[in-house]
Amino acid sequence: MPISQDTKQSKTWSDLAEQLAQPPFFDITVAIPTHNGAARLPLVLDQLRSQIGTDLINWEVIVCDNGSTDDTAIVVRNYQASWPGQWPLHYRFAAQQGAAFARQRAVEVARGSLVAFLDDDNLPTENWVAQVYRFAQSHPQASVFGSQIHGQFETELPCELTDIKCFLAIIERGSEPHRYEPAHKILPPAAGLVVRKQVWLESVPARLFLNNKGKSAGLASEDLEAILYIQKSGHEVWYNPDMVVYHDIPSDRLNEDYLITLLRCVGLSRFHIRMLGLQAWQRPLAIPAYVTNDIRKLLLHRLRYPSRSQLSVVEHCRYELLTSTLASPFFLLKKACKDSLQTYRDQLQGDRYCRIDQLNQAFEQNLFALYQQPVVAITGADVDEPAQLQATGHRELLIRMRNADDSYALPGSFLPTAKRHGMMRALDSWVIRYVFDWASQRQDASLTGSTDPACSPLYSINLSQDSVADISLVQRITSKLAQTDLAPNLFCFEVTATVATTWSLQTRQLMAGLRQLGCRVTLDDATLGQTMMALNTDLPIDYVKFTPAVTQPTRRPSRGLWSQLHQAMQDSSVQVIAKGIDSEATLQMIRRQGIAYVQGYQTGRPQPLQAVAMGQ
Repeated sequence: MPISQDTKQSKTWSDLAEQLAQPPFFDITVAIPTHNGAARLPLVLDQLRSQIGTDLINWEVIVCDNGSTDDTAIVVRNYQASWPGQWPLHYRFAAQQGAAFARQRAVEVARGSLVAFLDDDNLPTENWVAQVYRFAQSHPQASVFGSQIHGQFETELPCELTDIKCFLAIIERGSEPHRYEPAHKILPPAAGLVVRKQVWLESVPARLFLNNKGKSAGLASEDLEAILYIQKSGHEVWYNPDMVVYHDIPSDRLNEDYLITLLRCVGLSRFHIRMLGLQAWQRPLAIPAYVTNDIRKLLLHRLRYPSRSQLSVVEHCRYELLTSTLASPFFLLKKACKDSLQTYRDQLQGDRYCRIDQLNQAFEQNLFALYQQPVVAITGADVDEPAQLQATGHRELLIRMRNADDSYALPGSFLPTAKRHGMMRALDSWVIRYVFDWASQRQDASLTGSTDPACSPLYSINLSQDSVADISLVQRITSKLAQTDLAPNLFCFEVTATVATTWSLQTRQLMAGLRQLGCRVTLDDATLGQTMMALNTDLPIDYVKFTPAVTQPTRRPSRGLWSQLHQAMQDSSVQVIAKGIDSEATLQMIRRQGIAYVQGYQTGRPQPLQAVAMGQ
């Protein structure tokens, strides 16, 4: 029996409280937040594995996966197999998208009294960990201290970009350690940052306001927000030049479009950073002063450069920073309203902490499972005789999540949380990786990809709206097919009719890409009208699964409409799968209408797909 929400939530909080009450086991936890870092992580992990001067230091490494859709988990687990035992390497998962969530998750699970952050493109020098420990011992008053960060550019940094290189997290502030004075309003970035764990837990909110899902959210500076909270609490922030990190910067980050987007995000986040640095009584006085000064700077810039076509890259970035800074209060007010609505919905569901914690653990410990539900063929030569059902190799794959009592939770209990908090792409990617690896390990001669669906397996994988909008999905499936050497027509991808209607352009591009690979495509939960629209617009599909309402006797379509639809599906070679069949009479009815397949009728409950090791 599944555990109740209240029981799970109290268990989650009691476990967290118990963990925080325990003394740290390590001196240092090196935390690496990453999103799709499979290609970058090996360089960072190799640098950490080669650290010197750490014989007397107890330290650990945590890779905190922030909803990756690539092979990040596999890369980490492969490293774990050969990692030195004296400083363990852990894989943790932060289900909610955003670097702020990944850092918070890393701090909560860290067992070191110091948490040292590295991004997945930060390459520390061979004595970086030793220098972290040395500075912490010699400067006990420093609650936070940042590294000296040099740029390691794929192509040479143009001279004109020198003035804005600080926005690329390049920090070269002299050869002497010094304190960041609050009056100067300068703070280090999170890259190469070290913080005392207890200070973070006491000073930084578990959910920062500037949390975001990347530059598409229009926000940045969530690391400065966290450090500012610590500094406002009376703790000292320092610069340590002996901790040296090289920031690996590819050439595309020097492109004008990237830099303008980066500066726009910084500007749109600026109002919150400004207000956070002030006392409450100062803010009503500071707001008009800031706005007036921002308008003055923007007007001076426009007077100096009246034509935007004449702007250099740096001046274009400055212009973007000024305009977005001016828009920042209004942009952030809109975000605050969205956040309030999200918080209200979470409170109604009561799942912000409980279900998210369960999803984190499921990703970390591989606690998901796939179940299969067969699609069977309707046979019988005479329509007046009882219909018969014949097994096929076609089956839909359904995800489950293991509970604490080893039962499996149905999708309806955790997918709504995953959808609200942006986890669906990660879940879909897990399913794709799992079933491809499972199929590649099966010693079954039928996995040759026969074109006859009656004798060849066909695995149907549901895709969420987030995955449909993911332009990299087809490429990832292509890579997985190449890795596993499986026939593409073993796999069918299902998109609901609602998503296909809402995201019509993305759906068409995705389906065309999948069909070009040789995979099959299903339009799921479709009404008659949605099916007719899909056929009239030549949407590239192989199957249509009708929503259960279509096949109910009380909703029987007119003979003329059904004949028209049936003819269109025949012309397009589209097969129909009926769901929600609850009686022999309904089965006979859909048989007369020419529907060839049915799912979920007299096939019993979905059964587990055979388990396969996933690099644990």
